[in-house]
Amino acid sequence: MKFLLTAIAAALISMTGCEVAAQDTPAPSSPVAADATLTPAQVRSDIELAKEAFSRVHPGYTRYASEQEMDAAWQAVIDRAEQQGGMTLPEFYLASELVLVKIRCDHTKAELPRSLRKARKGQPLYLPFKWVVIEGRGLIESPAAGLDLVRGDEILAIDGKPLSEVLDSVAGYIPVDGYTEWSRNGGLAASLEFMGGAVDHFGALMGEVPATATVRVRSDDGTERDTQIGRISFSEWSELGEASIRNFKDAVTYKQIGGTAGYLSVDTFVNYREPVKPKTIYEPVFKAIRDQGIETLILDLRSNGGGSSDANYGLLANLLTEPFKPRKEMVAKTLDLDGIRPYLWTWDKRALKPNSMGFSKKDDGTYALRRFVSSDLKTVKPAKYAFEGKLIVLTSNDNSSGSTNFITWMKEIGRAVTVGEKTGGSSEGPTAGLQFTLTLPASGVRMRLPFFHVKNNVASFERGYGVTPDVSAPMTVDAFRAQRDPALEMAEAIAKGSVSADTAASQATNGAAIASVSDFAMLEGDNWSGELDYLNYGRDDRSSIPVRMVARAPEGGSMAYGFIYPGEEDKNANDRLQVSPDGKQINGMDVIDRYVDEAGALVLVTRAEGSDDGEPAVIRLTYIISSDQFVTRKDVKFDGGEFFNRNEYRLTR
Repeated sequence: MKFLLTAIAAALISMTGCEVAAQDTPAPSSPVAADATLTPAQVRSDIELAKEAFSRVHPGYTRYASEQEMDAAWQAVIDRAEQQGGMTLPEFYLASELVLVKIRCDHTKAELPRSLRKARKGQPLYLPFKWVVIEGRGLIESPAAGLDLVRGDEILAIDGKPLSEVLDSVAGYIPVDGYTEWSRNGGLAASLEFMGGAVDHFGALMGEVPATATVRVRSDDGTERDTQIGRISFSEWSELGEASIRNFKDAVTYKQIGGTAGYLSVDTFVNYREPVKPKTIYEPVFKAIRDQGIETLILDLRSNGGGSSDANYGLLANLLTEPFKPRKEMVAKTLDLDGIRPYLWTWDKRALKPNSMGFSKKDDGTYALRRFVSSDLKTVKPAKYAFEGKLIVLTSNDNSSGSTNFITWMKEIGRAVTVGEKTGGSSEGPTAGLQFTLTLPASGVRMRLPFFHVKNNVASFERGYGVTPDVSAPMTVDAFRAQRDPALEMAEAIAKGSVSADTAASQATNGAAIASVSDFAMLEGDNWSGELDYLNYGRDDRSSIPVRMVARAPEGGSMAYGFIYPGEEDKNANDRLQVSPDGKQINGMDVIDRYVDEAGALVLVTRAEGSDDGEPAVIRLTYIISSDQFVTRKDVKFDGGEFFNRNEYRLTR
């Protein structure tokens, strides 16, 4: 029996959330030139092979699309080739990718043929900066040296085309799991899955790319300018900014923050390029956490897109308080690879002939992997130094596959408070596990083809979605420019007890910034003193005068307070803070942001149309609230300008 189990297991090597390195996959038997035009017959033969392989093998082929929709998508590629008398290699690659995206599986995508990849090397096709998409806006993150660009500059247009149009032209080529459309954001600007972000990777295949780009940007002071910049090669682009963590062995960092809190970052679970035993990485870290008496651990998974099961399960074991079985089952659609086997590749060729004894056939005709075959189906037990204290997990749109699985498990067992952004991936479980690469012989295009539907052991899930965090704390344009980290700030506030997790969660429903009159309750008292600093109307100079404040206990949805101006008592004024029943407005102004700053103070920001000095203006009020500090800041923006500070009350006690 031991021999049988070993043989089956060897033939069914499994890895969840896998990324198959493009350079490790086979070339077609007859390499296709990068400038080749495929005949209609070649397009038809490749598409028919792809359709046969995906419809037969892919376990999520009709999970979100119907058989008829997929048939029509494949046929549309054939029809296009016949109508125009063939297809260039880039045209075929792009058309194939659009079909695969319809399956709505993040692991399902087309890779560049070797000839196209080789042709791009050294070519100036890449914008000379790393950038990010936040709130639908493109912001410079790491420009190349010597450019007239700085971090935080907003990209308005590229080569005369508005950025919104540029993004729309390539977004549809980025695969996502289910309906997690927001998870495309990260791949627009940069991706390890493609040869650069979608704008450069796909954009260079859609038309000629000039060696010099004209980029229109707007700085944070509102000034717009055009800058001429030379595009760079992929290798040069890859060197910009901080290097991406590609291997688990380099992905784990830990530090103590405060007396009894710790911060642990795990940036990837990928553990097959340079594999290590996860225990050798995790055990020293969690021993240190125990030795330091850490009571609250912030686990940052925001850069983690998934990877290998062993690294994933190793982390899980160090955070469990009791045994847990993460996966319900792993299901294959078929075991029959006859006819397509010559075009398939995977990291262990024995998997090309799956042994039926390793599976049980289900009533729907699919095949469930037997538990004794794969360690992916095991029950995970707490590790030697497993952390049992309060756990806060930071999430992002970039989470998918294995990291989304992990976050799902933490929520399922009630182990963690999640803070950050909605994830990609699937809380039900991805189509992943063992992954084939299908090489189309005429074009050389390679397609990633998952073999298993990995089903998480969860009582319920929202079909087509990942995880929605308990506390929404998304990155914003203002926070990025100020180099603030809203999610980490909120997590640290929860860790310190400045904000309770329940309160933060209830006030962050659907990602909306929400206020409560109770936020101001700590201001009650008559011992506040400080100053009012203001910009004089009609002049550029500022003045300041002393001020005191008295605040009453909140009643209903409002709180009474008054300002006292020593020496100018005729200016004394009483006022009332009124919070709307839904928490979305303060004194009629929309609440647009809520976060906790580095000092642990609560910050609320409101905004409304109004007037200043008799002119129409946008008014922004910022409240900074703590038990010993209260600040109200009024900023004003006239049409076509940027915000400037009109006045600021600064009080302490």
